Amino acid sequence: TTTTTTTTTATTIMSRDMNTMPTVRHGRTYYTQGPNDKRGIGGVCSVIFIVMLLIVPPIILIASERSRFTRFIALSDALDSEIVELNHHHHHHQQQQQQQHGYDDGDSNKELLRSALTTPGTLVHGTSTHIETISTDSEMSVSIPGALTLRRNAEYCQWHELQSQRCQTCTRTVKASDGSTKEESYQCNCVTEYNYVKSWTSRRIPSFGFDQPGAHHNPQRDPMPSKIFVDEDARLTFREGEGGDGDYDNNNEMNQQQQHDNKKRGIQANLDPKMLSNGVRSQPYRLVEFVPNGRAPPPSFFSRIFSFLNLPNRNTRYEPLQLLKDTPYSPAATRDNFVYVGQGGYFFSPHESATSSKLFNYFAQYLEGSLFDWQMGDLMPSCTAGDVRFRYEVQDPTVVSVLGMLRKQDDERFKITPRTMHGIGDANAATIGLVHAGHSGARAMILAEDSDSKNRAHMVRGLLFLWSIPASRLAGVALERELSESSFATQVEGVFGLFLALLGAVWLLVWGETFGAMETTLVFFTGAVFGYLALKSAVRKGAGRRWHGVWCRVAKWANVPPEWRVEDSYVPAPPTGNKLGEGDDGAR
Repeated sequence: TTTTTTTTTATTIMSRDMNTMPTVRHGRTYYTQGPNDKRGIGGVCSVIFIVMLLIVPPIILIASERSRFTRFIALSDALDSEIVELNHHHHHHQQQQQQQHGYDDGDSNKELLRSALTTPGTLVHGTSTHIETISTDSEMSVSIPGALTLRRNAEYCQWHELQSQRCQTCTRTVKASDGSTKEESYQCNCVTEYNYVKSWTSRRIPSFGFDQPGAHHNPQRDPMPSKIFVDEDARLTFREGEGGDGDYDNNNEMNQQQQHDNKKRGIQANLDPKMLSNGVRSQPYRLVEFVPNGRAPPPSFFSRIFSFLNLPNRNTRYEPLQLLKDTPYSPAATRDNFVYVGQGGYFFSPHESATSSKLFNYFAQYLEGSLFDWQMGDLMPSCTAGDVRFRYEVQDPTVVSVLGMLRKQDDERFKITPRTMHGIGDANAATIGLVHAGHSGARAMILAEDSDSKNRAHMVRGLLFLWSIPASRLAGVALERELSESSFATQVEGVFGLFLALLGAVWLLVWGETFGAMETTLVFFTGAVFGYLALKSAVRKGAGRRWHGVWCRVAKWANVPPEWRVEDSYVPAPPTGNKLGEGDDGAR
């Protein structure tokens, strides 16, 4: 009876279909004669956007360096700490003493656990090949055994607006406050086209700002957002000799016998869910598909044809459809009509608009003139805007290494929790609670985390370097210099000068003189030298209010009209000094 019910349920679930083909519709085309300047509210928003681009990157750099400093301190402290190895219940000389005095493994385990529990902040490390875990999404009544983390990836059927613009390049004469003039190029006589594509995307797209929001309305329903689930009671068993940094001689017969005797013994501990807040390092997520009897389908026709290319195998995890026997009665199914449709492991929920919403949408289409704008794309079998689908991915390693603190839950159970150093910065960066896939020693885990922290900091520093290109030109305007009209070497000096000087200043602010004082001084001094060379070699601007010049440059980048950014003067300043080429760009 159970088998028949399960098969019938699976057949009912699989009977639903989901369209995946994208749809393309052509929107309106506008021709704008004259300059393409941004005026009114659009001009104000454009200026605010440029100002934010100039302000936010240094703030991100400071936050990133603070996080990097906190992480470095926490990892350095962990590296210098005494770490209790859960896989090394006793060493060789301890084993001999136990044999002489009649101690057993239980006594050794108790001493090990007592030392880890009685000393506050003591870190423990262990490697486990025996993982008892099951991650559950209660909203869909889906449970995946052996998964430390279960990730639900939601996708939404939405319209995308694609705007393309073709403009001519014109020239005009702009006048400064002192009457001097300058020729500048600008975009004019622009043709703007709008096109729309309806497809599945990982985010919701607001459509109220579209050129035709009525014909391309995006419902913002999000019944099952993307989320990561972890097992609240994952249990690991740490057995003798399973660690990556063992002190044993594998060729020694007595040690081999000891490992064999401890095959069914070990220290058991639950894993705190906070240990999995960042997932399992070095363990890629695997897609989960539910198929009959959990058997992987045969390779596709194209895979067999191109087998000589040695393409990578699918890393999909296949689970039996019987695991979905409770999903028709889950909250997501009864509330939002989610069903399993397959086609890559998807659960699907169709969107049904209310009558009032449909009438309002028709009225919006009438106002924008798209009510009777029927196109070939409307006949394509695609999804309906507002449809939602999701699928699952798991991290299910067979071997994990952990580093954290050991705490006692009750008389028989222990829990491995993260250790947080307070008072040194961001709590997340100051927390040591590591879970890595595979056999990894404590030192290797700490160094790997430090490498990840460095890479994140390098990415932000690279962003700062790109920011330094326009920022150096703006700084030159503030110092009455025009880097854009200077030689390429001078522009490079200006970019590196600002980048290195700012980076060195932030390092001095965050790291102080205790860590890497020589590197900080060298970076800041090098930046100052490059900045000085760029200042001496750059083309000089005309006299005027410096901060007014900065505003005019920002407004020009924001593409606002000339009357918003009237310069004080366009007359270049004369070169300073009496020697040939001194103070002029031609000197270099």
